Amino acid sequence: MNVQKLFRDWEGVEEYEAGTVIFSEREAAEVIYVVLEGEVELTVQGTSLGVEGEGGIIGEMAVIDSASRSSTATALSKARLARLDREQFRKLVKKDPKFSLHAMAALANRLRAVNRFISTQAEP
Repeated sequence: MNVQKLFRDWEGVEEYEAGTVIFSEREAAEVIYVVLEGEVELTVQGTSLGVEGEGGIIGEMAVIDSASRSSTATALSKARLARLDREQFRKLVKKDPKFSLHAMAALANRLRAVNRFISTQAEP
């Protein structure tokens, strides 16, 4: 999926310098982000879940329910992110069904990462 093309004229693009926390665990979650450039690391209780680069989606639970953030997102390098609220996400999914598959793949990958995190926490 060509995220650069999809978000070429997107008004809600934000830039973050390396080391900047984009969102933190337990904060209110109202928006998701699509990584247009750079890398963002997701951590839970200081443990890395992985790094998202171009095309990666972070904060995806925000479009599913109103729960607080379950991870912290930190820019590892200068990063450009497209910011989407629930309504924008829904409109984009209707406009480009491939984006919905991309988002579902991101959710599945994140679930795998969280499962790995939980299994390491359960080990003696």
